[in-house]
Amino acid sequence: MDKNSYFRKINLFSLYKKIINNIGKNNSFVIFKKPYDNKIFAYFNSNCKSFNKTYFIIKNFNLNCTIKIKPKIIYYIEFNKNILLKYKNNIVFNLPYNYIDLIKIAIDSIKRKFFKKVVLSKKITIPFKNISLTNTFKKLIYSYPNSMVNIWYHIKHGFWIGSTPELLIKCRKKKLYIMSLASTIWGSNKWTKKEFDEHNIVTQYIINTLKKYCSGYLSVSKTKILHIGNIKHLKTNIIFTFFKIPNYYYILKKLYPTPSICGYPIIESINFIKKNEGYNRCFYTGYIGIINKHNNMELYINLRCANILNYKIILYAGSGITINSNAYKEYLETYNKIKNLFSKLDIK
Repeated sequence: MDKNSYFRKINLFSLYKKIINNIGKNNSFVIFKKPYDNKIFAYFNSNCKSFNKTYFIIKNFNLNCTIKIKPKIIYYIEFNKNILLKYKNNIVFNLPYNYIDLIKIAIDSIKRKFFKKVVLSKKITIPFKNISLTNTFKKLIYSYPNSMVNIWYHIKHGFWIGSTPELLIKCRKKKLYIMSLASTIWGSNKWTKKEFDEHNIVTQYIINTLKKYCSGYLSVSKTKILHIGNIKHLKTNIIFTFFKIPNYYYILKKLYPTPSICGYPIIESINFIKKNEGYNRCFYTGYIGIINKHNNMELYINLRCANILNYKIILYAGSGITINSNAYKEYLETYNKIKNLFSKLDIK
C-alpha cells in the first residue's frame, strides 16, 4: 500500500458518520488536534494486521493500563478557525473545601523535609441530562489553539475529553524535544518566588536526567509565559540532540513521571499522593499521543481532562505544592483549572 493512502481527507459529515458507526460497534477511537495545527485527525481502531504501524497510545497515571488505537487509515479534516460557536452550560459546580486541609498537610510535610514538592489533585463529579460532545470539542479547539485537544472512546472507560498544553516528549530521529511546564497564575495575579521555584524543580529534573547521556548536546530555552485561557504557566523548552538515535522508550521510562505531575523527589511524592489524595487518578496525568513505526513519538501529559460515563462527568485538575504555597491560593488554582475546562462543556 502506498504511504500516502494511509492518510485520507474527509469532510465533517463523513467523520460524524464514522464516529456514530464506531460507537455503535463499541470500537475504540480518538479524535484530536495537535497544538497550533489546523487539522483534526481521527484514528479508528482496526484489528487488521496490516495497520499502518502508527498508533495512538493512552497510558494511565499508575502505568498499569495501556490503550492502543491502531488505525488502518488515518483520517483528517481541515477546519476554519474563524467559526464562532454558541454553546450552553447552565450547571454550577463546587470544589470540596476539605481539599484545603489536604494542601495544608502537604505543606507541613514539605516543611518537615519529606519532599520538596508534591502535586495534589481533586476530581469533581457532575450529573447531566444531555451533552454535545461535538460542540464541546469545537469549543476547546477554538479556545485553546496551543493545546492538544482530544476526545477518545473505549468500551471499558467511556468517553474522555481533554485539552492539555504539556508536551512530555517529542522525538524524531536524533532530536528530542521536552517541555518543562509548571507553575500557574490566573487573572491579574503576579508571579512570585513560589512559582519560579516550582518551575525550576521540574526543569532541573529534566536537565539532570538528560545530562546522564554523553552522546549528544543539550539546549535549554529561556523561560516564557504560556497563556491557556485566563490561566498562565511558566514554560521552558528543552532540546537534546543525539549523535546516534537512542532508545527513546528507555528515555521515556526514565523521564515519566516528571515533577510536574507528582512532585520531587519522585518516589516520596508519589507515595504521599497514593496515601493521601483519596482517589484513583485513572488517566488523568497519564500520557497520550502518537507513536509510529520508526519509534518517533509525540506524547502529552493528560491534563485538564474529563471522563464522561453513565450520565456523569468527572473532571480532574491539581496544583503543585511547595514550601512557599498558600493553601487557599492552591485551592483556587485547582478550582480555576477545572473551571477552564468546565466552561467549555456544552451540557444541560
